[in-house]
Amino acid sequence: MPVKNFLSHSAFLLPPRRVSTLKQWQQLQKTNMSVKGMVIALAVIVCATTVQGFPMFKAGRCLCRGPGVKAVKVANIEKATIIYPSNNCDKIEVIITLKAHKGQRCLNPKSKQASIIIKKIERMNFLKYQNV
Repeated sequence: MPVKNFLSHSAFLLPPRRVSTLKQWQQLQKTNMSVKGMVIALAVIVCATTVQGFPMFKAGRCLCRGPGVKAVKVANIEKATIIYPSNNCDKIEVIITLKAHKGQRCLNPKSKQASIIIKKIERMNFLKYQNV
């Protein structure tokens, strides 16, 4: 068989139908990969939004760890903040900001000093909204 006839022989060439099928198969592979990528991205987004609502620790996302101190010297108090129970933390938190940039302390909400501070702040808020 001459060389020219050997190369042009139809047994060694892919039929045009197979070439188009191969192209379709490659397109299908690209589509499958993009669908897989979208499914993975969607799964990551769903997991991230679900996990974001879960408390990270047993106590939730409370600002105060542990019960807090029983009392703080009144002369050192610059500001008192009460944080009521919410979705993030299921307990009342009393946060005391100290003067002279000495930081913050968590006051035990069951202590006598904390109950006095809570009553005073609630009274101030009540009076503030009464005068409006």
